[in-house]
Amino acid sequence: MSLIINITSIVVILVSMFYYYRKVIAAKTSVLAQKVLANASQLTMSAYMLGLAVILIELNAFGLSRTKFVNHLLIYGGFVSLVNSFSLWYFSRTLKED
Repeated sequence: MSLIINITSIVVILVSMFYYYRKVIAAKTSVLAQKVLANASQLTMSAYMLGLAVILIELNAFGLSRTKFVNHLLIYGGFVSLVNSFSLWYFSRTLKED
């Protein structure tokens, strides 16, 4: 079960990364796309800090082994990647040109 979760997390991270790069390339020529990236980065940073806090609490409270720590880091990376991709998608649909 852990292997499936790890592979799924890695795939989510890779797909999200390529989606993000596609949006960054589009942002070079569009002010609206730059606004989308700016708003999405705020949510991504919040998800990053929230996930980091959860991992640190688990690490201190439960004393994670190396295997569990790596699994949690992959899940954490997948979570942050999903938040980034979803926020990019959401803001690209909802923000309008001024």
